[in-house]
Amino acid sequence: MHTEKLKNSGFARLFVWTAKAKYTMGLFFVVFVLFYLFFGLITEGETVALDFFTALQMVFACFFIGILQQALLPASKLNRARCVLWVLFGVVITLGFSVVFGWFAQFPRWCLVVFVLFVAVAMMFMIILYYLELQRETKRLNQGLEQYQKRNTKAEG
Repeated sequence: MHTEKLKNSGFARLFVWTAKAKYTMGLFFVVFVLFYLFFGLITEGETVALDFFTALQMVFACFFIGILQQALLPASKLNRARCVLWVLFGVVITLGFSVVFGWFAQFPRWCLVVFVLFVAVAMMFMIILYYLELQRETKRLNQGLEQYQKRNTKAEG
């Protein structure tokens, strides 16, 4: 009885919604960290390190990108305008955090440009992945519906 209440509660919906945002956050956090360390390696050498506060800033930036993905790109409302908005907001968040907190201040300017461009491209690929996943799920659901209808037609006949 309590399980049914929990499954249909606002808490459960919010929990699942946030968990999906954290998936995106995690992926982008890995990209942010690896790019930061890679640019440090090629421009500064092996001595570059990511300090705790920069990592925390990156977590928040990535969390905002993930939350925006959940808010702007629900499966039922996926369209070109929403996709463009998500990429634009993601680029603004990435660029804003990078500049305000000086993530790439010690690196050559091209590192920031390449980083932001890569994030934009990665976001576009995530949209393509999301679209393909929705298409596969729709196909699977339609096949299940056809099988159900065939079983019911045979049972009635």
